[in-house]
Amino acid sequence: MDIHFISSLTPDDEDRLAPALLEALKPMLGLMPIAYTIRIRTASNAVYQHTRTELEHPEEPLEVDEPRATG
Repeated sequence: MDIHFISSLTPDDEDRLAPALLEALKPMLGLMPIAYTIRIRTASNAVYQHTRTELEHPEEPLEVDEPRATG
C-alpha cells in the first residue's frame, strides 16, 4: 500500500509537523502484525522515516474460515 498526502502547509510548517506526525503514526501501526515503512518527505525535501521489519511479539496466526460446501 502506498499512501500520499498533499499538504497546503508552508514548507516550514511541514518541517515542524512531519516529526510529530511520524511519532503519532508509529504506535497506531505498531498495533498491527505487519512490517512497514513510513516515509514523510516535506516540500523542502526533508525526509522523516521509520521502518519496522520484524514483529517484536508475534501473535498467533490468524484463523481463516475454510469455504464450506453448500447443498
